[in-house]
Amino acid sequence: MKLVLPFIFLSNILLSQTWLQLPDFPNTERDDGVAVQINNKGYFGTGLLAGFTLGRDFYAYDIATSTWTTVAPMPVGSERQYATAFTHLNSFYVFSGAGYSNVVFTDLHRYDVATNTWTALASKPGNGLIGASCLEYGDKIFIVGGKFQNDVVSDEVWEYTISSNSWAQKNNFTFGGRWRASTSVLNGVGYLIFGKDNNQSFRKEMYSYNQATDVWTKLMDFPQPKGRSYSALKASTTQLILFGGYDTLNTYYNDVWYYNPYLAVWSVGPNMPAAGRKGGMSCIAGDKFYYSCGINVSDVRLKETWVIDVPVGIKENDTEFNFSVYPNPCNDKIFITPSIENYTFEIIDVTSKLILSQQYKNSNSIDISTFEKGIYFLRILEGTKQIVVKKIIKE
Repeated sequence: MKLVLPFIFLSNILLSQTWLQLPDFPNTERDDGVAVQINNKGYFGTGLLAGFTLGRDFYAYDIATSTWTTVAPMPVGSERQYATAFTHLNSFYVFSGAGYSNVVFTDLHRYDVATNTWTALASKPGNGLIGASCLEYGDKIFIVGGKFQNDVVSDEVWEYTISSNSWAQKNNFTFGGRWRASTSVLNGVGYLIFGKDNNQSFRKEMYSYNQATDVWTKLMDFPQPKGRSYSALKASTTQLILFGGYDTLNTYYNDVWYYNPYLAVWSVGPNMPAAGRKGGMSCIAGDKFYYSCGINVSDVRLKETWVIDVPVGIKENDTEFNFSVYPNPCNDKIFITPSIENYTFEIIDVTSKLILSQQYKNSNSIDISTFEKGIYFLRILEGTKQIVVKKIIKE
């Protein structure tokens, strides 16, 4: 059985997804701010405001009540745009960005949700970065790419360990620098797409990152002619959602794409029923994607806030057939009940790489003793029809 190549798929399920406009962002219109989600609230702040002033203010959006409240701003002197934000437990963090007088910060600040207070942490060694992206792996955060004060696009990767409040440089990108790339982590795998390189070209390649081995792997190109920058990329429970951005022809997008990493499939979602935009603030809570503010092709800064449900991608037991896989986690062999005749088994890793494809007759076991430890997905096919998908863990 051949590995299914990436393709674009438009389904009735995706077409049923709709955007809902929420109460506007409660202060000045802006772009290039940051947003995160903690405990059923989204936190939005900083950025370049209409009137060309910089923000250090933050606001919480309560998902349950659909209301905005003001929270403590960053310290005086911390006004910025192009910052990078990430979360851990009940705190979120704001790193670097551009301040007044062309200052590029190297600082890192933590906001504690419980106490509504900010704390300065260890600054990044060396140069500050604007428009960097990040990959979150629990206690370890990877700051990737960005641009230095001299306008050189960075190919650096930095690891920040939250528990020790320390920085360490990792291997640089093997594919050149990226500025305003789009990144996210799903099931322990990091993904990067888009961004500008040092030649100011808009890239369209997609890469995965294995934080354990510090290795980047090229996956595919985005299935559209143009690369982009300033797009939002977030991970739901089963797949990635990509929204907006702009390209080399100064086209501003309001489109939605979903990427299913287990099948290497891009799917088209519904356009936002408003103007294309870039540089907005976005976060995701479960399978709900939130996007606020941004700037449109007429250089008008916005304060609209929108939400869309992300459809469920590949999932376990999405079938009328009742298959069981045991033991799970496993070491050497997995067994499938009931016994299967004339079906094909495929095992795919979390980067969509096909590890095993074999047709079985009157057999209900698969030898995985040579597999590396980690998460895999078992697909059972009848011809080309997918019957069931099961997640398996190799210990």
